[in-house]
Amino acid sequence: MIEWERMAVPQADQYDTKTILRLAETQTSPLRSELYVRRPVGNAPTVFDGQVAVGYVDQDVMGPPNFVNAPPDHPNIPKAADYVKCWPEIYEQFKRLIDTVHPFIDTTMDPRHQDVSVGSSSNSNEHLFGTLCATVNDPIGLAQAMVHEMAHQKLRAMGISVETAARLIVNPLDDLYESPIRKDRSRPITAVFHAQYSFMHVTQLDIKMLEHIDDESTRDAVLCLLARNVIRMEAGHEVVANNIQTDVDGKKFIGAFLEWSENVLREGNSIMDETGYGAVTLQKLA
Repeated sequence: MIEWERMAVPQADQYDTKTILRLAETQTSPLRSELYVRRPVGNAPTVFDGQVAVGYVDQDVMGPPNFVNAPPDHPNIPKAADYVKCWPEIYEQFKRLIDTVHPFIDTTMDPRHQDVSVGSSSNSNEHLFGTLCATVNDPIGLAQAMVHEMAHQKLRAMGISVETAARLIVNPLDDLYESPIRKDRSRPITAVFHAQYSFMHVTQLDIKMLEHIDDESTRDAVLCLLARNVIRMEAGHEVVANNIQTDVDGKKFIGAFLEWSENVLREGNSIMDETGYGAVTLQKLA
């Protein structure tokens, strides 16, 4: 029996981590036909206390043409892992659920401005549970990408794919809604929830990083990212809360997630009010 209300929020005792890993190892998902078997680290460089390999996975599903493989010992990779460590529950979860990080460099970014936070482009695939790829140009963006893609993998193991669901969510797939991230087209509620769930993890990470970072320029970069995420997540929260349909277990899961989201957004808004970043970000997005 799964305690679904404990699956919505990262748990200090790693209950959700253990359950997700068990699901991945014993059940397939809509787009993953094989049970998960952790890939060995082997001789690859590692991060997250030696538990996660930095290496290269299926090249045909990873990244656009302007992405080239980054060296596995790129210095921003351990820096990003240190930023994730600001959130201990997620740091521990990451090293248990993710076995391989595929590093890219975005060749369109100006290397003269690597001290400026520019975010990260990332991807993960359902049939490759335990892996993700991300650009390493910016360590803060890479930390966000690591947490973001792991959240997608968590949902997939729980039975929620981007455009279908085996459990928890029961909305008709032809009912389309506005996504907080993808504004180019309306999407099924499963896709909207994937965006909301993954970026709420990122928003919480931003807050956790601000609790530990003292450098002023780094704090400014994180504050800008937090302000942008809070604004987007507030819009997405409304879409999910007003439209998602669930089964019995999903009601527990979604209810706990929405409660967590409200608390994170309340804290994020408080930080924005204290620093003035919320108003600045709203002007930029207008």
